[in-house]
Order: sequence, then C-alpha cells, then structure tokens
Amino acid sequence: MIQSELSHGMRDFTAREFAGEKILWVEKPNGNIPVLMSFGIWLFAIPWTAFALFWESMIAGPLFMELLGYDLGGKVPSTGMKAGMWAMALFGLPFIAVGIGMFLKPFLTYRKYLRMLYVLTDKRLTILQDGRSISIVSVLPSQIVSTSRKEGRDGRGTLILHEGYEKDSDGDRVEKKTELGVINDVRHVEQLVLDVKSSAKI
Repeated sequence: MIQSELSHGMRDFTAREFAGEKILWVEKPNGNIPVLMSFGIWLFAIPWTAFALFWESMIAGPLFMELLGYDLGGKVPSTGMKAGMWAMALFGLPFIAVGIGMFLKPFLTYRKYLRMLYVLTDKRLTILQDGRSISIVSVLPSQIVSTSRKEGRDGRGTLILHEGYEKDSDGDRVEKKTELGVINDVRHVEQLVLDVKSSAKI
C-alpha cells in the first residue's frame, strides 16, 4: 500500500479504516499534469498583479508618504480627496489578494495531490486527503450510476464516477460526480470499479 510514501498518521489511519475490507487498488494521483495546467493561471497572474500593485502604489503611495512625514512638494490633497483615495486604495487590495492567490495556485495544487490517496476495496472507493486532519470521501457501489474516462496515449487519465443528479442551493438540477485523476492505467481501474459494482448486486 505505498506505505513508504505515507505519513505515519496516514498509515495508522488506513490500517484502521480498511480493516476487514479487501484492498483491490491503491494509488497516489499524479499531480504533475494538473500543476502544469494551473501554470496558465500563474502566467495570467503576472500582468494582473503588476497592474494591481501599480494601482495601489499610485493611490496609496502619496498617502503613506504624507503619514511618514515626507514633503509632497506642497501637493497636499484635501480631506475629502484623501477619503476618496483611501477608499480607492482599499478597493485595490482584493485585486492584489486575487493575484497572490493565482501565483500560489500551482503550488497549492501540487501540495493537494501530494497528500491525496485513492483506495478501492471490495466495499467502496475512497479518497483520502492528508493534512492537519485526514479527510475521507467514500463512494459506495450502489451510488455509481455509470463511469466515464479520459485516457491518454500512455494509459494515464481521469476516471469519472457519475452518481446521478441532485438539487443545488438554488433548486437547480445538477449532476453529482466524483473525479479521480490523474491515475495510471485508468482503463484497468475503471474495470475494477465496475467489477466491484457488479459484485455488489449479487
């Protein structure tokens, strides 16, 4: 069970969690492809953040210089203008935060997949996420309506478990599904899932 790649806490947890179940497949997802895809956002973050910082420096710069006692050459804004400038400076802060978030996206994605584990047993398919605590999501065979996959030429790909439909907070009908990716030999894993589903009906 890839024990050497799991934290001590995760090893103990999996031993307890799957006691009495037959483990058919276990794999840590390959996070390289999602990380590479998220770098598109990272590139977009460069001009976005640069403009946001430029905006903030143009608006907030003179205000902070005045607070620090620098001479602005007699160009001291009026009280009403200062209030408007502070409002615009505060308006720009969320844009900077969004830019920082986009810069961090690839690294957060990598961290997420690095701590994820897929486990298929004869009873369920489980996604484990290691962190400050271990979160676990299980999909029972009876919940799976159908499966679909996106497969590359090398056999790696994404497996999607379709679990029917449910209503969202607005009352709209949306599909419920669980996505596993990127995994090796996705065709073989799909067949294992279908075999478990078929066995559960007997």
